[in-house]
Amino acid sequence: MFARTTLAAVLFAALAWAQDPPTAASVTEPGRSLIRPLDLVLGGSGTAAVERTLLIVLDPSPELVKAGFADLFAQAIQRHAKSLASARIGVGVVGQKGCVVLPPSEDFAKVVTEIRARLEKPAAEFQNVYADLRTAASAFANAPGERSILLVSLENGDVEDDVEQTAQALAKAKVKVHALTSEATLADTYWAARPNQDKPRGTTLTGGDQAVIDVPWGFVFQIGSANESTPSAFAMWGLSRIAAATGGRVFLYSAPSQTKHQCGVFSECLFCNGDHLPPDSDWSEGLVSQLGPLATSRADTLSALGRDPWFRAMLTAWTEAAEQGLSAHQPAVKLSGTSATVERQRPGRSLDLFSAANFDRQAKRAEEAASKAEAIGKALQARLEALAGTKGLLRTEAAAHYLRVLMQLSRINLLTYASWCRDIAPLQFGKDAPSVLPPEVPIFDPERRPEGIGYSTMCLCHGVRPFLDVELPGGAALKPELELLDSLYTSFQQKYGRSQFGYLMRRNGIARFWVTYPGVVGKLPRNRPKSTSDAPTTTTPSRPQRAAPGGSGGSSGPTTGGG
Repeated sequence: MFARTTLAAVLFAALAWAQDPPTAASVTEPGRSLIRPLDLVLGGSGTAAVERTLLIVLDPSPELVKAGFADLFAQAIQRHAKSLASARIGVGVVGQKGCVVLPPSEDFAKVVTEIRARLEKPAAEFQNVYADLRTAASAFANAPGERSILLVSLENGDVEDDVEQTAQALAKAKVKVHALTSEATLADTYWAARPNQDKPRGTTLTGGDQAVIDVPWGFVFQIGSANESTPSAFAMWGLSRIAAATGGRVFLYSAPSQTKHQCGVFSECLFCNGDHLPPDSDWSEGLVSQLGPLATSRADTLSALGRDPWFRAMLTAWTEAAEQGLSAHQPAVKLSGTSATVERQRPGRSLDLFSAANFDRQAKRAEEAASKAEAIGKALQARLEALAGTKGLLRTEAAAHYLRVLMQLSRINLLTYASWCRDIAPLQFGKDAPSVLPPEVPIFDPERRPEGIGYSTMCLCHGVRPFLDVELPGGAALKPELELLDSLYTSFQQKYGRSQFGYLMRRNGIARFWVTYPGVVGKLPRNRPKSTSDAPTTTTPSRPQRAAPGGSGGSSGPTTGGG
């Protein structure tokens, strides 16, 4: 009886494991070098008798050249000569017509030569790797034995046309796809915030480690988006999806960096010169894995989110925040019953707080918005407390608690802004402001009127507690609000601090303000539309310069376990 029970339990556990949806963590290998993925893919099972056909699909980039990929590949070929005895290797190049530039063969010297030649002309353009993967599948028409592709693309996993069609075509051809790529950001909002920026024709630029943007972003008085500077520990969703659908693996690469830690990317630190590391800077690999995204299809991911109680609670609060001007963007996911669908990214309500025309009016607007932030935060808190112990996705639970903290942080920033507008700005910049007495010298011509209001943020890398000793607009009345934020922040970091979500939280900050004046430069020339004789715009515009995940010197996801 005991043996039967044990066997049944093992079979049940195996069945349950098989039914669990794949996640980015389940397909991502540890390590951040180029050596380990080459060893694992070229080495295969280590048995020379196994017939294999391998296609290296190369997306040439300057970063690959700097990393010495061609030399490392040649060395790996030599190391695994025995296990490659029954293998054929070909080369495909992303962006080339037909993709395959060297059909699979047993002449590995030609393969190395081809890869070297292609890396002599690296490109920094958008390329649709998914279209090329579908094309490359045809190279395996009569290939014997195991079939696999190693996609080497550090940049273009976000250029999507049809990820599911690609996954189905490769699975039908029985081709296992491994991806060697760069770490994505947690929930990349770069393209969502720039809908009019040039994109390659026929594709959708997404990015981020999840099928949809599932983390709130664009909060009032936060510069940029913390999501865009937070490393995820995983690849872009499309590549994780292809690997999961075909039984492949994902390998991340990051160049070694000696740059010291920086507290903020879009913000500044009041409490150090960047020479420290936060107490929770070492990520917990187990926690990071639990908070990783699904590697299922976009439709299946949306289905799971639609049923998830934590996501539903978070999405309701996020939508309300955007409607009240606390978030610059509405969520791009809409709930209907227990299902979720992607919709066009829409802007949130604008509070119009950056005009210096009337400080008193701006103070009133900010105070009203601060009250809304308090109400939304308290309502979300009640929903989260009611959901305590409810089974759901751990990632969306973290996102919901993150939004709760950000509602209180937004409230504090709005209250300090209102106090600045009411108590500080009029005394210095109002129309009835007293004249500056000698020996002080006014920085600006007193006849010039302020044009607008600017702000910067002081990051939360050291937590909230140190700000209790900082003189902020609002004075003693602000202390209870800071203490509440400290409690929420501390509780959040105790649970998520050693993960991508803890890093995300520290990227936000408390704002401070100043007025801006009209520029002194001449009038800019008018940009006339292109004439009909102008050359047409390229369909593959160059990639814009973007901060790497984590920013200069920032942390990245776990790097344990790899060579």
